[in-house]
Amino acid sequence: MPLVTAFENRRLVARARRVRQNPLLAYGTAVFTVAAATLLRELIGGQAIEGLPFITYYPAIVIVALLGGFWPGVLAILLSAVAAWYLFLPPAFSLELTKPELVSLLLFILTAGINVIIVALLNAAVERIMAQEQNTRVLIESAPNGIVVVDSQGKIRLVNAGTEKLFGYGRSELVGRNVELLVPEPSSGTHRKEREDFQEKPEARAMGVGRDLSGRRKDGSEFPVEVGLNPVSRNGQSAVLATVIDITERKRAQESQKLVVRELQHRTKNLFAVFQAIAARTVDESKTPAETKFVLNGRIQALARAYEMLADAAWEGASLDALLVRQCAAFSSRVSVSG
Repeated sequence: MPLVTAFENRRLVARARRVRQNPLLAYGTAVFTVAAATLLRELIGGQAIEGLPFITYYPAIVIVALLGGFWPGVLAILLSAVAAWYLFLPPAFSLELTKPELVSLLLFILTAGINVIIVALLNAAVERIMAQEQNTRVLIESAPNGIVVVDSQGKIRLVNAGTEKLFGYGRSELVGRNVELLVPEPSSGTHRKEREDFQEKPEARAMGVGRDLSGRRKDGSEFPVEVGLNPVSRNGQSAVLATVIDITERKRAQESQKLVVRELQHRTKNLFAVFQAIAARTVDESKTPAETKFVLNGRIQALARAYEMLADAAWEGASLDALLVRQCAAFSSRVSVSG
């Protein structure tokens, strides 16, 4: 349990990674830790722990492997074995070994080596987990949309930079606050009810599809959003990951499209009304069919030229003088327009 707690402490893990990334610091840690273990073993004395010459070296080797990695751990094993051999295995201060002491030394090296391998594998697993977590954090932070993690009580537990930009709050102002802070006040009660219903039956779904949703910025202004919901687990507790998309530009484009459609309908109706009036004025019982066809064709062409001028002016209008000049362009030498 203490080891698990240590790895959950991110600052401690970050410091250990810095040590492993610096070879001089890593091997220096091995030498210093073995020296400290030797001094501690000397202070304890042989009488108190007779027959246990390696007792202080086991934790020292594990600490070195945790902080420095595999090869500093191997160095710690070798230094510990030499120190215990010379100082604490009888005969003391001698490199001679009896058979029992030799077996004891070899067992120490084997056991310590297994410990170093286990710790090295644990370090590698932690590195992979931290790399995955770092990649996830980078993805979340670089996402252009707002991402908010909300616990089962409706408290905000995590936000990304996109959320800060969307709502105008700093991260410290949001974490720990109720998520209804980001919802317009008239809709907060409805939102709370929908959130509780989602918690009872969590499933991935997009809330904003097919109906209007709004977010509330820090300054109180509101803007249209689309929110996608995904159930997640955080520290063993259920939570909801919400993806918030600002759809202001989409709404503006939709309104512009509706305006264009309405304008087109209006202009089409006007065009047909004008055509109907022209047709009614052209058809006359006194005219022959050929004359009616000739006059109607000319008036339709004149109408087309007038609409072409209006389109060129982006429907901002055209002067009557310019319309008459274009209509009479073929007879400019015989027609004078004034007034």
